[in-house]
Amino acid sequence: MLSMDYIIENKEKVKQMIKDREKEVDVDLLIQTYHSLNSIKKEVEGLRQKRNSSSNEVNKLKKEGKNADNIISQMKEVVLALKEKEPQLEQLQKNFDMLKYQVPNTLDDRVPRGNENKEEYIDAQIKEFSFEPKTNWDVLTDLGLADFKRGIKASGDRGWILNGDGARLVRAITNYLLDFWRAKGYFEVHPPYFVNEENLYITGHYPGGEKEVYRTEDGKVFVGTAEISIMSIYANETFNKKNLPLKITAYTPCFRREAGTNKDDKGLYRTHQFDKVELIHITTKEKVQEEYEGIFENMKELYKSLELPFRIITLRANDMAGKAKIERDMEVWLGAEKRWAEVGSIGDTGDFQCRRGNIRYEGDGKLEYAHSIYATGGVANRILISILNNNQKEDGTITIPKVLQPYVGGMKLLKKIDLI
Repeated sequence: MLSMDYIIENKEKVKQMIKDREKEVDVDLLIQTYHSLNSIKKEVEGLRQKRNSSSNEVNKLKKEGKNADNIISQMKEVVLALKEKEPQLEQLQKNFDMLKYQVPNTLDDRVPRGNENKEEYIDAQIKEFSFEPKTNWDVLTDLGLADFKRGIKASGDRGWILNGDGARLVRAITNYLLDFWRAKGYFEVHPPYFVNEENLYITGHYPGGEKEVYRTEDGKVFVGTAEISIMSIYANETFNKKNLPLKITAYTPCFRREAGTNKDDKGLYRTHQFDKVELIHITTKEKVQEEYEGIFENMKELYKSLELPFRIITLRANDMAGKAKIERDMEVWLGAEKRWAEVGSIGDTGDFQCRRGNIRYEGDGKLEYAHSIYATGGVANRILISILNNNQKEDGTITIPKVLQPYVGGMKLLKKIDLI
């Protein structure tokens, strides 16, 4: 969330940012509504003060045995005015909140404008197959490692089941990811898998993402990322500056509707349920840039350790999340499917999320909003797909990366298993 002072002082800059993102927000109406809201707030506050002081005066006069009819008559007029103004205040507040939450974050100067993302780094020794490789869904089905028909029978569209060593390897990937990030200094948290729905405004998933979530009848939402859980945990808290940064890693199963039809709907790539390790930084404005860039060195090490061809791209303004000032994607080359596939995003939100969540820090005699970074520490399902795409052998088996082998009891190959 941007401060209203910033929006008013930089109105044309904010309008250009919204245009670059190809969004539609009426900035002039927002500012007009803000001024109207402040005006009626002052009016209502004045009337409430007058009502309270009149009430006190009436009580005083009655105790003294004096006539208070004149003041009572005036107080009735004040009460009638409040009955008229308070609903107007409530409606203006709703209108203002709706407009305010539509405004996306500012854009970093490094973010490309236009229609092209920018490749920042590539480490991709593309493997050439001497045979016709299979897609992830064909490999999983042929080896008996997944059962999509039963998955759909159980949970509907895009349902899936992993079996035997397929299930074991996904669990191994998650465990490796958590161990990797713990070794990099992250504090592990096992957070809630569902949150109160209003918390999605903190992270910037609302407004705009309402159609992507699964809700319960009592106002809860199953998270599509642990980012939502972690930022919810620390809402309305104030940190000591010397204790920041707070660097957290968390695993959750994630749930998203993934509305619409996509070319990669088949198989495990785009599903309603997946396993993800998330990274969150809550930090200071002085440290956020250094921390953001530092994450990529660790990401390079991670994907090299998994022996996967990868690259890092900076997303263009009209292709990135509204909560981020800058967002970069990790992409892995899928050899069998002959395409780059996104396996994670890393975004610097500045103080955007922390303003929404009222997360602050105190130090140097000042109280300031914290800054936050979100990063995909790894999606087990998509890393599995990447391994299947790039590590196929002609006999149909799949080579397991060396770093994962200790997590699967020393197993080196995925082989065909018999389905139950």
